[in-house]
Amino acid sequence: MSRVEELVEQVRSLSPDEQEAFRILLDAESTDDFKLSPAWKAEIQRRIESWEAGTAETLSWEEVRSRLRARINAAKH
Repeated sequence: MSRVEELVEQVRSLSPDEQEAFRILLDAESTDDFKLSPAWKAEIQRRIESWEAGTAETLSWEEVRSRLRARINAAKH
């Protein structure tokens, strides 16, 4: 079995919410026209360090998805 086939099997074993998050992250990684400014790169690094240190405020995927859906619905009205 190839590495790609193994990865596909792993993704299939994820919950539907996890699969959705994986697709979003994969799509974001594959977009070549998206460039980060040095300031955003520094901010991302700061956030990674905060997460690794255990000091970051985190949200569950369910909470993030709920907030995004609320923002989308508010923008429609």
